Amino acid sequence: MEITETNCTPEIYWSVTSVQTATTPVYMNLYSLKQPNTSVLKLEKEVLEPGDYIVCLEVKMPSKGLTFWVSDCIVIRIVLPELIAYIAGGEFRTIPYNGLAIINASVSNDPAQNMSSIKAIPLEATWAFARYKSGTKFGTFQTNTHALPEEGTYHKIRNGNDYLLSLDTSLFSDGDMALIMFKLTRGPRTSSAFQVIKIVTNAVPMALRYIPCIFTFTLNFL
Repeated sequence: MEITETNCTPEIYWSVTSVQTATTPVYMNLYSLKQPNTSVLKLEKEVLEPGDYIVCLEVKMPSKGLTFWVSDCIVIRIVLPELIAYIAGGEFRTIPYNGLAIINASVSNDPAQNMSSIKAIPLEATWAFARYKSGTKFGTFQTNTHALPEEGTYHKIRNGNDYLLSLDTSLFSDGDMALIMFKLTRGPRTSSAFQVIKIVTNAVPMALRYIPCIFTFTLNFL
């Protein structure tokens, strides 16, 4: 829309309408999200529940006693973000033999955990590992992109909401390796993280820390 009169100030209105499609579409205006006199509609994180929404922009321009009106709409779909499963220390890690090792997945989370529709579904964590005797090399895991090394002994060792796993390395042998898996599950959503550890004498402890980013969502009509 082209504006030729410099004395006119357009009236800008945003509106958001949710669409519920069980059998017949039901439209519900979200009056709390109406934002006047701004060219950018900003939807904060977790304001909208998952579903389909109609976002409309309405512009009114008074001119010489008349009002010119124009509008535009788009349909957006809000989907749940992926679960974040993460094990501190990286994908390949050496840990000291004959001591207590803590495998830390505490930064794993559900970015949508504050949504009311999500809270009723429990968030579950599962630990598991496959143990390999000494002689297996890190390179075996790095080059095996389609299949894991054979002769591993698989154990499911934790199911619940514990994000820390304690391993007594004295139960292993010096040089043994293990493929550790941490899986986060909430309803049909799931995410997994893996770490290969090698138990050696006098290993230097090292760790990597993951810091998640926070994004905001904006709609801008020009």
